[in-house]
Amino acid sequence: MVQHVYTQVTSYQVLQRDFSTNTALVKQANGEVRSLPIGGPYTINNASNVLVGDVWVMSGQSNMRGNAFYSDPWADPPTTYPEYVDGMVHLFQSNESWTLGHEPTHRIDQSVRQVDYDLPDPSVSNKNYYKRRGVSCGMAFAKAYRERIDVPVGLMATAHGGTNMAQWSPQLLETTDNPYNNTLYGAMLGRIGKIENQVAGILWYQGESDAESSALSAEYQQNLQNFISTTRTKLNSTRLPFVYVQISRTVSEDNNDSGWNEVREAQRLLNDKRWDTERVGAVSSIDLEMDDYIHLSAEGQKAVGHRLAVTATNSLLKNKAGTSSPTFGNVTFEQKAVAANTTSSYAIQSTLLVRFKNMDEGEWKSQDDDKVLGFTLHDSNGELVNVIYNAEIQQDKKSVRLFLTRDAKSLDSKNVFLYYGYGMDPICNMVTKSEMGLLTFGPVPIELNY
Repeated sequence: MVQHVYTQVTSYQVLQRDFSTNTALVKQANGEVRSLPIGGPYTINNASNVLVGDVWVMSGQSNMRGNAFYSDPWADPPTTYPEYVDGMVHLFQSNESWTLGHEPTHRIDQSVRQVDYDLPDPSVSNKNYYKRRGVSCGMAFAKAYRERIDVPVGLMATAHGGTNMAQWSPQLLETTDNPYNNTLYGAMLGRIGKIENQVAGILWYQGESDAESSALSAEYQQNLQNFISTTRTKLNSTRLPFVYVQISRTVSEDNNDSGWNEVREAQRLLNDKRWDTERVGAVSSIDLEMDDYIHLSAEGQKAVGHRLAVTATNSLLKNKAGTSSPTFGNVTFEQKAVAANTTSSYAIQSTLLVRFKNMDEGEWKSQDDDKVLGFTLHDSNGELVNVIYNAEIQQDKKSVRLFLTRDAKSLDSKNVFLYYGYGMDPICNMVTKSEMGLLTFGPVPIELNY
């Protein structure tokens, strides 16, 4: 493939390197083509502080847009948001100009696209919103990415809070007037087009709005698949990395466990199947702390940024994103004779041994005195089957054993399903020593072979 030649460059822009040459080609004012190696800053024609590295697009809804408090929200007066921390991280802002990287990564109240004003988002309607909150995973991602791959990073802000897959649908390009101004997908493509369609990959954090609707959650996997394939086609990159966050929790009186299960499982299955060639990968957020009923805290966003960076760099270096996110492998029913309450008798202990895939980034953290949390059994109606009385990480540090009460013997083995992270607000704590969280999963059918 012929290497792209940039024809227009602006100050603080990050030029996407060509992975075969680790350079970017730029056409100068005199017509000559200049080859720039990774790094910088460079001066190109009238543009200064230009870098060569990797550009990642930040898309999705509010957890990607950034909704975490900068510091204690009860502090008086409120703290201002932090400035950039690394001159090798630059940001393509909502106003579509390049600058040094900083929080907040998104200021969609300054957007030049009409869609950002047509669709509701509190950060647009409340002009003081960013004085207290706005931390996303972007800057943490860039920091962790640079620690793993020593190249400059460009972040592109394209997320919008409270949006679902229907509002992000590529099909709206065909049915909307002036779609690059009036649709989310068109606005994202328009921004990428401004940098000549040259990006390293897409970061995606979205799905909460779809989980709130049974109709939308049922279509989520197909819609996300279509989003990925269409974007790859539009950007003429059939293996463009697409790295996304499996949605976390919500605290609500509404009973919509099935919707949240369905979206998370769709995200897990898309990761596990490595759909549409490699370089599609998910990271977990289910174990992370939150700032309100649905948004991650700054510490949670920092952890997500690290996990996305691990997956993104694996995508580029190992050529397959899914290897970095621990996920369900298989489960087996096992029995063993153990000492009973008297010294002269034995009892049969029944367990489920759960094994995992994609443990490339290490072993499970020892839980010490804390219990392993998050594994549950349910019937086909979603009702809890309360027969797990203990869960332990095994000596290999890569599997978990679930201990079953004697009541499990009476269960219909065709009507029992294993979950990790069931429902809207589960408590989960499976994390590797390298801080990669386990993707939620379920329903997984269980065979209890008594």
